[in-house]
Amino acid sequence: MAATCIMKQVEERHVATEILKSVWSPKMDLVAIANAQGQVAMHRLSWQRVWVINSPGEKVLVTGLAWRPDSKVLAIGYSTGEVVLVDIEDSSPVHKLNVNAEVTSLNWSQHIPEKDSDKQPDFEDTSETFLPPLQLLSKSYGEASDEKEEGWQEGRLLQDQTDLTVLTITTSAASIYLYAFGLFHCATVELAETVPGATRVLDATPSHDFHLLSCLVERQVGGETEVAHVTVETLILAWRHAELRALAYRYGKIYGLMTYASHTLLLLAEAWESILLELDDKLATYASSVSEGGVSADFLELLVFGMSSPEFDQFLSNQLTEKGLKKLGHSIELSYSNIQKLVLRNVQAVGQALVYQLSALVGLARHQDRFGVLGVKEEVVMNAVREAGAFVMKAVELQQVIDGAMTTFKAFLRWLYVVVRRVINEAVPEEVSRMTQQDLTYIAEFLHDSLEEATVGSDGERRTQFRLERVGQYLKDEPLTISSNSPMNPWAKFLEQHPNLADHPIIFRHHSERSLAQELKNLEQILNDMAEQPAKVISNAIKIVSWVPILTAPSNTVSVSQISCQSNSYMYTVLLPSPKQSLLYLIRWSTDAKRLTQSGPGPSKHVEAAPFVFSRLDGNRGCTLEAPGPTPLLQLMGAQFYTEETLSVLAQDPSDPRVSFFIQLWMVSAGGELRSLAVCGGKRLTDIGMAPRDASTLVDPSGYRKLEGGPLITLAVSGSRKVALLLSQNRRRVRLFEMEVDEDDEDDDEDEAQHESIMNQSGASDDPVENNC
Repeated sequence: MAATCIMKQVEERHVATEILKSVWSPKMDLVAIANAQGQVAMHRLSWQRVWVINSPGEKVLVTGLAWRPDSKVLAIGYSTGEVVLVDIEDSSPVHKLNVNAEVTSLNWSQHIPEKDSDKQPDFEDTSETFLPPLQLLSKSYGEASDEKEEGWQEGRLLQDQTDLTVLTITTSAASIYLYAFGLFHCATVELAETVPGATRVLDATPSHDFHLLSCLVERQVGGETEVAHVTVETLILAWRHAELRALAYRYGKIYGLMTYASHTLLLLAEAWESILLELDDKLATYASSVSEGGVSADFLELLVFGMSSPEFDQFLSNQLTEKGLKKLGHSIELSYSNIQKLVLRNVQAVGQALVYQLSALVGLARHQDRFGVLGVKEEVVMNAVREAGAFVMKAVELQQVIDGAMTTFKAFLRWLYVVVRRVINEAVPEEVSRMTQQDLTYIAEFLHDSLEEATVGSDGERRTQFRLERVGQYLKDEPLTISSNSPMNPWAKFLEQHPNLADHPIIFRHHSERSLAQELKNLEQILNDMAEQPAKVISNAIKIVSWVPILTAPSNTVSVSQISCQSNSYMYTVLLPSPKQSLLYLIRWSTDAKRLTQSGPGPSKHVEAAPFVFSRLDGNRGCTLEAPGPTPLLQLMGAQFYTEETLSVLAQDPSDPRVSFFIQLWMVSAGGELRSLAVCGGKRLTDIGMAPRDASTLVDPSGYRKLEGGPLITLAVSGSRKVALLLSQNRRRVRLFEMEVDEDDEDDDEDEAQHESIMNQSGASDDPVENNC
């Protein structure tokens, strides 16, 4: 069946800001649009705006857009090198990457196995059977807060992911990054190491079976910018796709849990910092009027002798009032309660989940024949398991410290309340003034160890600060200043007596000098080092098998579209040297694994290619060619694959710029015109002297549509959703079409579409101008 171009215009709108990029969802009637202000907006086919995301910074532009194959996540690449993965339901960022160079293109592909391949075990995750779900985290620590969030957004990227998907990121530094599920960095390809002078990567598209990566890259040759095609063999991804999926899935879970743990520690620090802020400020004011250590000395003197200086009495009566102490006591109790809940329900739970996921990763690592080739080593993963266990043990220690701190604080505040009542000559209730020897011990230790410390600021001056309790030190990225003085339990004594057993891989270590924040930071570093090893091994297994110089053109003017065809194991590449030229190059590459392994590196390759031109088409239907004239060829504005079988081409009549043509070229007809060519010795494909084919003779009578109403500059099409977007030359007028509609529906709609076009030419915009953030 030949390609048809029966299309119905459903919307035509003017927008306030120039549109730079647009990509259709493969599963829903949604289009993602990036404008010149760095914003990304999501629109329906009716042009109803769903949401908008502002630019992350001034003069930061969107340079890449890609949908995940299931259309639930959108990847946005920026000129700063940042890539943000966005949940389309609420536009919330679920993960961020940074490739340290301008992103030039994004592609998110799903692995499609060969029909005769055996089904491999999937190593499914069963953690939900054994682990309770993690508690939702509040955006603030207070109980009154109703704003909840999941806390580990990366986990949302793994939901319903049964097949391996790979996000391909290309940069202006001749680098290509591959991320499984958009989370796990599995490989980096440096084109400059093999292709001399390589700079900007224009596009990189994996084949449907992940046998190869088809890349277009700019290279500098003799002062000219040359576009070359690079074939990258990625057979390790194809042959080990099941193992890579299982590995990436585990790492994705671990990344999500680490995000959850980091967020929990932030909430802990927020709760702790607010506990004694008021008391700390008051004590700091008094400390500035006495010598260093004077605050602790005054409190101890009051405790031991029951006497204090007139200045201290005045401080107690004026600053630490009875009402203020009651309010402070209630605030402290509430804050400690929140901290206990976070440690018990969140920190310990996420630590146990980390141990579980890493232990499952150990199980994968023991399949050396399958996961060893991906760089997974059992001893490295076991070390990470031990560090995760150390994090859990530190959380348990913090829980014990919190219990002790609550008892000490209550004793200190009760004693301070009695002292203040006596200073202001008020009666003290007997039940409040009653104090045991244990209470006195708590107060003495608190005043001696925790009340006051001197620090040296950046200006060299010594300042007095107050710890006031021992919990806060666990939330700082520095060694503990006061270690837990709890008596050594029998298990700890046993390990101290048997040091060889303490070093066994299955025994979790306890680092008494580390804080909880240090344990998490150390675990994060170990996990990052562990994750880098598979990326190094897989990157070394990926090879550049050949590269072919194609044409010369000014930098950043070549338009590229690529598609992998499962039906015939070919990768098709279409190139337009620049807008408003008449030539289009169509090239076909084999994705067969045997052909790839037989190829040799270097600038030589047997390719199938042909240049095409389009003679002027006459009328809304039919395919009659006009007689040759001064400008017999159409100017080509853009080309993009509609499906595996159809290439969409946007052309313009040079004699009348207001007239454009939307052409659907059937790939079976175009592929029959391709010729096998030998490119060698650094010679460019365009220098071989191929005679251009007239593609207009290959277009079906219903395979194109004449469009009026002004010049068009680019297009975005989706064969899976049967939709098209055409953009005017000023990039501010958008025309949306439904494709493959009944011809009667199209004819009925023509008058309405023309009327709407006249109305919209007034220049009115339906989109308000958004401010950059």
